[in-house]
Amino acid sequence: MPVTIDVPAGRTGAPGTFAPHAPERRRKAVPVIKSPHSRQALLALALLAAGIVHAQPPARAGRPAIGHLYGRVLDAQTRTPAEFAAVTVLAADRDSVLGGGLVQGNGDFSVDRLPTGPLRLRVAFMGYKTLEQRVALTPDAPEKDLGNLLLEPDQVVLQEAEVVRDKATTMMQVDRRVFNVEKDLSAQGGTAVDVVKNVPGLSVDVDGNVQLRGGNPLVLIDGKPTTLALEDIPAGEIERIEVITNPSVAFDANTSGGIVNVVLKKSTKPGYYGNVQLGAGTNDRYQAGLNLNVREGRWGFNLSYNYNTAGNRTDARTDREDRLNGATVGRFHQTTAASGTRLGHGGRIGADLRIDNRNTLTFAQSARWRNMESDDRQDFTSTAATDTWGTQRNTEDNRNLSLTSQLGFRRTSPKQGKEWTADLTYNRWDRNSEAGYATNTFTSDGQLPTSPRLQENQGGSDLDQFTLQFDAVDPLSERDRIEWGAKADLTNDHTWLDVALTMPGAGTRPDTALSNDYDITNRINAAYFNWSHKLTAHWSMQGGLRFEQSWYDITMRGKGERFGYRYPDGTKDLMKALFPAVYFSRKWDGSRRELQVNFSRKIDRPRFWQVTPFVMNSDSRNVRIGNPGLAPELSSLAEVNHLLPFLHGKATWFTSVFGKYTQDVIVSYSTPLASDTTLLLTTFVNGDHSVSAGWENMVKLEPAKGPQITLSGTVQYVDVGLGADAGELRRQGVNWSAKAMVNYRLRKDLVVQVNGEYEGPRVQPQGRTLDQYGVDASVNYDLAKNLSLVAAVNDLFFTRRWGNVVDTPYLYQESYRRRDMRNFRVTLTWKFGQQDASLFRRRQQPTREAGGGEEGF
Repeated sequence: MPVTIDVPAGRTGAPGTFAPHAPERRRKAVPVIKSPHSRQALLALALLAAGIVHAQPPARAGRPAIGHLYGRVLDAQTRTPAEFAAVTVLAADRDSVLGGGLVQGNGDFSVDRLPTGPLRLRVAFMGYKTLEQRVALTPDAPEKDLGNLLLEPDQVVLQEAEVVRDKATTMMQVDRRVFNVEKDLSAQGGTAVDVVKNVPGLSVDVDGNVQLRGGNPLVLIDGKPTTLALEDIPAGEIERIEVITNPSVAFDANTSGGIVNVVLKKSTKPGYYGNVQLGAGTNDRYQAGLNLNVREGRWGFNLSYNYNTAGNRTDARTDREDRLNGATVGRFHQTTAASGTRLGHGGRIGADLRIDNRNTLTFAQSARWRNMESDDRQDFTSTAATDTWGTQRNTEDNRNLSLTSQLGFRRTSPKQGKEWTADLTYNRWDRNSEAGYATNTFTSDGQLPTSPRLQENQGGSDLDQFTLQFDAVDPLSERDRIEWGAKADLTNDHTWLDVALTMPGAGTRPDTALSNDYDITNRINAAYFNWSHKLTAHWSMQGGLRFEQSWYDITMRGKGERFGYRYPDGTKDLMKALFPAVYFSRKWDGSRRELQVNFSRKIDRPRFWQVTPFVMNSDSRNVRIGNPGLAPELSSLAEVNHLLPFLHGKATWFTSVFGKYTQDVIVSYSTPLASDTTLLLTTFVNGDHSVSAGWENMVKLEPAKGPQITLSGTVQYVDVGLGADAGELRRQGVNWSAKAMVNYRLRKDLVVQVNGEYEGPRVQPQGRTLDQYGVDASVNYDLAKNLSLVAAVNDLFFTRRWGNVVDTPYLYQESYRRRDMRNFRVTLTWKFGQQDASLFRRRQQPTREAGGGEEGF
């Protein structure tokens, strides 16, 4: 009587499409079995030969059962799927079965819920030699694609085990730096601005824009383009920050200032986990956030939401001298008392589906709202032919909405490192703003108002951005690898600003000098090829070329004016569309020491806040506005980077010597307003060229158990000048900055942290910036295993302020303003979840904990 065995589908985690059975194959040693009953008996023998049992022993204590092994089993001669072969995962040092299953019709197998650590994989099938290989999984790398496993009828195929090292939480690499945000206590409960200002080598200006080595890096989120400002991204949603100073051709050419990649939290481990944050602080600072990640079988989900609000009371000051033929003909002094509120909220939802072992589909949607209101009072005095004094009140209301939709596909290969990806990203940005400026001026004689002036601004912007990107990586051999890809980006932006003035005796009239209405179209098409080659046992090189077509078109509605640029335009300006890069690196055996020399050519297109024709801040004598006519700047970059571990691995020193030559450099420019020469207009223009060279150093120390110290500093020489249309002014000088972070664990549940930075004056074509410095302090106390409390003080000594000096033949002006007042906040974080668990398993099926449990398969 035939024996019938019911074989369940098992927890494959990635069931694929069953392929038709392979044609029958005749072998001398193995007879062809056609009877269904005989086939069932064959399955029983296969299961028994593999040592599979119906009850699994518990995972080893201390090892979470979150591992996942998958791949494909093929006949070594015919390369057809070895359907119904038995796959068993065993403990490394004994024959304890930890998991297993049967190979599917297309050759795929998948075994999940495995403990981390060293394991043995065994594949057995009647008529074939048993295949066994050692593998290793870690909590940071719990998944492994074993590729195509070949079953030989005549020999045993043994593959070398791969030992995977645990990934460090904070890493300095020769070509990039990676910073774990969770370890930065001072950023808890804040935004990405609070995170970035603590990253060595980065700085943030008064408007929240990030800077790297004096340039403006390209900000990405999860490697994708974004319209979000740093202030829109909650710190609690960020996993890490990646800084790349000289990216390869695989990245956009618009990276002469480097790349800052904000990587959001997303789980790749089975089970569920998340955290809830609540915070409160001075200046009406309140925040709440939720982050949840779930992975069950083939599906993974992530969900987050954050709400934050803050009040602010800051101050500003302006001192100005008007000049004529070198002599002072007037003085202006102004103080500002500013108050404002910020409210932001939003979230994201994402899902990924593992179609099978090597194909993954992902989707993500995010939405962020931000409202900002401000009310400033400015008191000023003016000494000239007629002495005056007065007040100005500025009110603003800005409302922003940012939407991002992403769809991605990833295809891996049995060949280690070979894969291709395709991504589609859509960004939508809506902005509406209203502002009012009321000025009353009095004479010293009788103090009667002489010229009340009312200005009302209404503006907005609607931006749509579509990005399609394809990337492929193929390791041709152990010594060679190629990368190639293509990208298309289309951005349509409609921006407008209506300005109305009300003057005594003149009524209300439009201000045509400040009003505008633009349609901006930006098209970028790119393709790249990159080749990596290992020259010797220690030296390797990488060379690549990127072609990037730029089409920037601006149309002024109602005026019939149109301008922009195209690179290349036919065969003209072809060199402005080619961006090569070459990298040489040298590694030392048995050490993380590495040396890299690189050269590249980049383009830097203006940022939205440099071209947006909004009045960004205004007082009775100053107006700041973007310039939509800016052209991109072209740069040639060179670096020599050296990464050197020392003190037996307790310290790491990163040093970099860099240089940069830039044509059509984008610089800040101030000039009297044509319609009213008493007003100073500050905007951005293309200068002549700039030359810079510098030396950057970073040292990370862990001298003993408890303290962690990170020190960094940069010294940079700058020679920058304006073009012929702006007076051909040139200035040279040395900029320098330093930063320190000290983290000390006083005991198991108590950590203190101190951050400090100093930025010296920076050279500008018409003057210099003022120095800026500050200190933050924070304490973390673990109330329970999964509950922690962080108390932080921002700007402990109330010293942070941003300002500049404008020194020209017709004026000298020194001004500053603050971004935030000193504040204190407390953040409570509760972490929850179980990575070796299922949210959707039926109750009668017990969950196997990290330390033990049983579950049949």
